[in-house]
Amino acid sequence: MSSVYQPTYDGLRAKLAGHGLDDLVARSGAQRLDAGRIGLRCVGHDYVVSHPDGIVIDADGSPTEVSVAILLLLYLLESTGRDLEDRWVSFEQLPGGAGYSGSFRGRVVGPVLGAFGSHPDTLAQAAEALDGVPLGLGDAAVRLPALPRIPIAYVLWRGDDEFAASASVVFDASIEGYLDAEVVTVLAELATRRLVDAAHPVQSEE
Repeated sequence: MSSVYQPTYDGLRAKLAGHGLDDLVARSGAQRLDAGRIGLRCVGHDYVVSHPDGIVIDADGSPTEVSVAILLLLYLLESTGRDLEDRWVSFEQLPGGAGYSGSFRGRVVGPVLGAFGSHPDTLAQAAEALDGVPLGLGDAAVRLPALPRIPIAYVLWRGDDEFAASASVVFDASIEGYLDAEVVTVLAELATRRLVDAAHPVQSEE
């Protein structure tokens, strides 16, 4: 793993060792695989976190990208078990979100609009590859299970002669009980990158 991220990764692994496996699983909605392993599905991909050493690998045994490993450990450590509220909120409405709004729009909203703004009908098919389901919002919308207890909704509005196409990326209000605004940006960027990647073969068929 990159030396730049190694201290962060090692620090989170040490913190994980101080938490019981059953408690981590209960609060995060993760899957207990056996006596010393936790299964986590994140934006269509499966990962395994060993306990108590906190090593993160892909489910197929290959190394996990360090930024994703850190994200998964943060999720396990910060999860409160808060129930979904079934109420969507914008990133700016999250505590501290306003301070990261520029970064969020550039890293998350912009790529979604670029990929789907002129092809809104391809959004649902691309999301399906990541366990996403359609939503009755805007002109096209999907709900992605980014992490076991963190759904993300992508909403598109078609452009016309007066207005350009627009996009919104929103979260269940319960996300405040799981990740802070900075880490939410990282998760949403990962979800967006995978959603855009999933769209390429869909759009090439048109």
